[in-house]
Amino acid sequence: MKKIFLFLFLLPALAASAQQPFKILSYNILEGMKMDTTKGKQQFVSWIKDKNPDVLALQECNGFTQKTLEELAASYGHPYAVIVKENGYPTGLTSKYPIAAIQKINENMTHGFIMAKIEQYNIVVLHLNPHLYKKRRAEIAQVLKNISLQADKKNWVIMGDFNSNSPLDKERMTNGRVITVQKAASAKNPKIENLVNGETIDFTVQQSMLTAGFVDAGCYYHDKVKASTGKGVIVTDARIDYIYTSKDLEKKIASCAFIYDDFTKVFSDHRPILMELKN
Repeated sequence: MKKIFLFLFLLPALAASAQQPFKILSYNILEGMKMDTTKGKQQFVSWIKDKNPDVLALQECNGFTQKTLEELAASYGHPYAVIVKENGYPTGLTSKYPIAAIQKINENMTHGFIMAKIEQYNIVVLHLNPHLYKKRRAEIAQVLKNISLQADKKNWVIMGDFNSNSPLDKERMTNGRVITVQKAASAKNPKIENLVNGETIDFTVQQSMLTAGFVDAGCYYHDKVKASTGKGVIVTDARIDYIYTSKDLEKKIASCAFIYDDFTKVFSDHRPILMELKN
């Protein structure tokens, strides 16, 4: 009888726990979170603890090794971590839950990408080439090919710094700022080729994701909020950081938005993007 009573007592708490959203955060931390000069990156750690993601996808894990990324992750409550390589601008992945079926792909990639399984989710963390639109096209083709070769076609989350613009943002990109910035960059360094023929924005990378059937979670949530309130949530006119999901997860997207706060406006030149999935 005592066991039955205890189970009935705990049942509401268990039900509430089961309803907690699964939180996935993607963040380009700017060359290994170099702006946080505290020992052990304690300002970063404190911020991550506050956001409390189940999964954290990182870009620009500069200076980290597998060991030091594990140590950092443990300090904010993630016992599991993986880094794609230990030089350059690596991608990284940390989690509250075991990271399984890990694939590290560096061949033909500028910064590499990670494929892994966390709980029921198939995770991809990427960081595409920042300076050459043709290279980005080749890299996203490689990412999509690797995904297509996997037996499991559901529960995919692909995220990171894509260094490219989306055709879904054209209405927010009417001021010509992106073209002006990229032309100035090419004038300063002729090796930078981010505009097609030096003149137009390349939407091919993002269109490839959409054509492959993946859902732009940030845009999906923006449109959902706008339809119900008349006001969306995407602030920037030119995103290059994204979270995509497979179509089966679309209805499970509880929220997906950039984080603008006192920490994020100082510690990186990117804004993190947080997605919550209904359990």
